[in-house]
Amino acid sequence: MQINWKVRFKNKIWVLGFIAQILLLTELLLIGGHAAGLTHFHLTEEMKEWIFAFVNVVFGLLATMGIIQDPTTNNFADSKRAMKYIKPK
Repeated sequence: MQINWKVRFKNKIWVLGFIAQILLLTELLLIGGHAAGLTHFHLTEEMKEWIFAFVNVVFGLLATMGIIQDPTTNNFADSKRAMKYIKPK
């Protein structure tokens, strides 16, 4: 699977979703590191509930608007057309 990163990073909506997922992954790694005893980072249960609720609402909204998926493809890879152009059409 080959991805045309230059085109994707020119799409502001895709970049927003990508950043949100990187932040979520970072949080998950920090929580896992704390559980494994590798870090002292700790979230209270109240903070976790608020963060997960916020992330769920944001991703639910983005998914409803069709922003999370790439509308140029049927599967997970970029379409042949998307691989050939330099800027989004």
